[in-house]
Amino acid sequence: MRLTDIAAVADPGGNRIDLSWNYPATMPPTTRVRVVRGLTEHPQTPEDGVNVDEGVGLRAATDRDLHGETVYYYTLFPFTGTPARFEPDPQNRISAMATAPYGFADQLYNLLPALYRRYDADRGQLRRFLDIPGSQFDQLYSLARAATHLSDLDRVEGSLLPLLAQWIGWRTDFGLSVDRQRTEIRHAPPLYRTIGVIPALDATVTRVTGWPSRTKEFVHAVARTNQPERLNLWSMSRDGAGTWATAELASVNDAYEGRAAVVRLQDDSLLLTYHTFRRHGWDIWGKHFANGEWEPSEPIVDRPGVDKHPTVALQGSRVWLFWESHGDDGGWHVAWRTRTGGEWSAVEIFGDAATERRLPACAVDAAGGLWLFWLERLGDAWRVRYNRHDGTDWQLSQPATLPPVGGEEPLAHEDLMLTFHPSSTAGRLFLFWAYNGLGGLAGQTRWTVAYRVKQGLDPNASDWSPIRGLPPGDGFFHDREPFPLPLAGNGIELFWSSTRGGGWTVFASTLDTGTLTWTPVEQVVRGPFSGRAPVAVSSGPDTLLVYRSNASIATAVTRTVDERYAGTTTVDTANTAKLALFGTVDDFQTYITDAGRNGVRTDADRIGRDTVGLYTGPAAPEPDQMRASVSRLRGVLAEFMPITTRAVIVAPTAGVPQ
Repeated sequence: MRLTDIAAVADPGGNRIDLSWNYPATMPPTTRVRVVRGLTEHPQTPEDGVNVDEGVGLRAATDRDLHGETVYYYTLFPFTGTPARFEPDPQNRISAMATAPYGFADQLYNLLPALYRRYDADRGQLRRFLDIPGSQFDQLYSLARAATHLSDLDRVEGSLLPLLAQWIGWRTDFGLSVDRQRTEIRHAPPLYRTIGVIPALDATVTRVTGWPSRTKEFVHAVARTNQPERLNLWSMSRDGAGTWATAELASVNDAYEGRAAVVRLQDDSLLLTYHTFRRHGWDIWGKHFANGEWEPSEPIVDRPGVDKHPTVALQGSRVWLFWESHGDDGGWHVAWRTRTGGEWSAVEIFGDAATERRLPACAVDAAGGLWLFWLERLGDAWRVRYNRHDGTDWQLSQPATLPPVGGEEPLAHEDLMLTFHPSSTAGRLFLFWAYNGLGGLAGQTRWTVAYRVKQGLDPNASDWSPIRGLPPGDGFFHDREPFPLPLAGNGIELFWSSTRGGGWTVFASTLDTGTLTWTPVEQVVRGPFSGRAPVAVSSGPDTLLVYRSNASIATAVTRTVDERYAGTTTVDTANTAKLALFGTVDDFQTYITDAGRNGVRTDADRIGRDTVGLYTGPAAPEPDQMRASVSRLRGVLAEFMPITTRAVIVAPTAGVPQ
């Protein structure tokens, strides 16, 4: 029920406000009214404030004992019946400021000559007469004092808030409560300073529509031919019960391929080495893991050129680091340096600098010997060669070559990985690699993981086992980048990257070296993102796994993800998990730019370097309400975005233009 002629006036006597109103002609005779007072905004419910008065047919009320120069907000709630059935109306609201008595009548009286006061002493008619102008002076003075608070957001009357908003160019939403209007004006200056950034857009969508929103910058969704898929370092740990924790970002030092290498140091901390791209080329960087946390990265090999694919091992108190390097002569070489007492030695070339060598892999055996394997160009082919360092010198004057099997030419080797098992009955030295051979559909090739075992620790003995591989499994998929982790007894847990789940991710299985059997394959890294080049290390009962991934990075202050570190992620029709994200805010795939039709782009044309997407929801009102909210949002977005940027609104209700 809407009341009429609602008025609220400050009483000249001060500290009180008089209210009055009328009823519509259709008012039932039993209608009652409850007057409720609020201090900062109009009461929303009959219990939301101080009950001033209520009664049947009540047309006026007086609120007493109020503070001077303070604005009070009133809502009138008509109701009928017992129990009360309230019929609220948003128009039944009013506000007024109570004035204070300052005694101007007494001051005027005291300014009169004493003769006037002497003859007025009996009846006081003159004194009472001065109450008329004195009360008005009280009100004027009270209003003048209150004017000093007109720019105080906490004290100014709600009806004046649009003027304050206008001074700073803020659009007032009259549908908001007085408190909400105060909050908007208070936060407007900081919000203006963030124009063009995601927090400003999120705040604008929520303010205008009341919906939650997620912002997506489509500049990272544009495919770039000069920026392939970027793989950052992520890590996850497994407890003794076999439960994997959530993956965490380890480093944004990027690469497009290649695994990291890890070694446990004498102080029980871990040293992770990896290659990453810098402005002057590819460098080797290191990162320590201690007390459950990653420490800042630091360069180990920092120079122009190409230094990639590190491998690292601890021999006694000496850390050995090997990697492949592209020299000025245009050939590949294996370079190395050691660290003793916290100091790195100078960089040196391994072996004859005239011979090309690549992809080193090293491990230390139980006798303290350092084994180094690598690919070396012999004639027109690359062959696996190796040598052993006994702590003083290399034992073979000429490196040994991995012998072929059955007189056949050895397979092409990639992703070399070496480990020593202290108690395996099948042998001590395990060499894993990947090769690209026939498999799957007729005439097609696929990557496969294979391994061989050296029985003893004599580098002169050619005591190598036959070539064995992972179980082939069903379907056509690729297996690459194996990493073996020795276990107690005869076990070796192998981590590798595979497309068995549709896209590249990390899998694991355990080899019983006594029976040469594998446990069922387990997918370790889940989700639509790539998981490549795993490396694992044991830490007591726990296991730390480090791998490369293009996973989006969640930001801490806004409801969005940072995809700038993912590079160009092409669509893979076999990766159903990734395809399922198409069109959503979490879609991290990249596409060609949407040009629109006839040069006109709509909200459906989202892919562009100048485009920002606002994904609203999840709850959606009626379509008409949604369209109205979207229209209001479009009207204010330009104020909070750079002139070179366009916004597309992705609303959850069908029928709304997208």
